[in-house]
Amino acid sequence: MAEIDIHFLETNIESCLTFLGKYKNQISIPYDDFLEDIIIESQFYSIEIASQKCGFFGINNSHLTILYIDDIYFSEGVRIFEKVKRTYELKDAFIPTTDINAISIILENYKEIKIQALHFSDTARSVRPAEFGKEYFRLAKMADLDEIQGFAEDFLDNYEDVIEKKELYVLEKEKEMLGIGIVVRNKIMENCISIGVLTKKSKRKLGVGRSIILHLKSIAYEMGLTPVAGCWYYNAESRLTLESAGYITKSKLLRVVL
Repeated sequence: MAEIDIHFLETNIESCLTFLGKYKNQISIPYDDFLEDIIIESQFYSIEIASQKCGFFGINNSHLTILYIDDIYFSEGVRIFEKVKRTYELKDAFIPTTDINAISIILENYKEIKIQALHFSDTARSVRPAEFGKEYFRLAKMADLDEIQGFAEDFLDNYEDVIEKKELYVLEKEKEMLGIGIVVRNKIMENCISIGVLTKKSKRKLGVGRSIILHLKSIAYEMGLTPVAGCWYYNAESRLTLESAGYITKSKLLRVVL
């Protein structure tokens, strides 16, 4: 098939919902909202071969964030990707290891692979109880804003927004705030909810973060949702905390330098 038959058309995520559904079905382990946000904020393009739509991809600041090609056209995947890379001068690709279709294409021509982040899923195994019980855990209020920003700084972009949406929680004891936790409903993996934690520096290694994770997991399950989490690959403390709360990481977010 001549390369001239491969075309890309600027589009939006709403126009890719059929292909997006197929993409989600092939992802065996869901990822957190960090990758989702990068994907959703991308510019989307439809892939056409001989005027037939066969998939889509997204680009965010020269980073490929998502790539899906239907099986019937998958044999053209490498040629499609090479044209995408040339046309849009891609620097790299953010791909979860569970997206074996995209990985199988991209790994045929790359410069370097780095692990960007870890994706965690809950084993639901029995773990020791939270060091700080639910009596110390509550929803954040607007009155907490100054204290939260005092130690959390730029952990989140908009504290007022997440407090108003009832997505932010605090752990406090004897009127002292020890840490915060956040739950964010996933937009691509709709049956999942992402959880995040920040412990005040002076209160680390006391079980604060672990307790918050356990309480957030409980909230997620009460909502009928699957709690997922993630952290930067080099954040060893976050990894240990999540693993102590019953999480394991079988999926990584790769940054493939092109």
